[in-house]
Amino acid sequence: AWPLPVAFATCWVKGCASDLVTQKAVEQKPSVDWRRNLAFATFSGAYLGCGQHYIYNVLFTRWFGSALDMRTAVKKVVCDALWHVPMVYLPLYYMFEYTLLRDGPINGLRCYSEEWLDCMKPYWSMFTPFHLVNFRFTPPELRIGMIACMSFCWLVVLSYTSHRSYEAEHCLETTGAKNSASSE
Repeated sequence: AWPLPVAFATCWVKGCASDLVTQKAVEQKPSVDWRRNLAFATFSGAYLGCGQHYIYNVLFTRWFGSALDMRTAVKKVVCDALWHVPMVYLPLYYMFEYTLLRDGPINGLRCYSEEWLDCMKPYWSMFTPFHLVNFRFTPPELRIGMIACMSFCWLVVLSYTSHRSYEAEHCLETTGAKNSASSE
């Protein structure tokens, strides 16, 4: 059994597919930005596939226990919503994306500090009830698989929300390059 490589591959494909849906269906871009897609898919594979296994199945179990009762589930949901996602997951995501697509991790954190609530509101509305059920009823070995199913929709939202300023800058660069070429 190769749980981490399988988790990476599964979440990489999911990240790739969700960003493609975002670019083509939500943003209605005429062509795919493959560099952006590769960055999004790679973070998805590494953190959502492997990192979250450690957070949810190792740390949360160590901190809150392995019981599938409501009290334990609520503790895990609160920790996810108020610590893991806003303080670990999304800052790492913005630093990674900005390192690969823009101007470095510090500017990624600056952008996250401006956009964090735009990301967290949909996360809280989608994942609070989902995690409550997941932590209450799903055995630990199946949790990441359940999260992967649910998070496809979340990743479409995250891709759209977190790439709005990137797309605006990219559009200005493209328009500026076309205007410079036509004036020559």
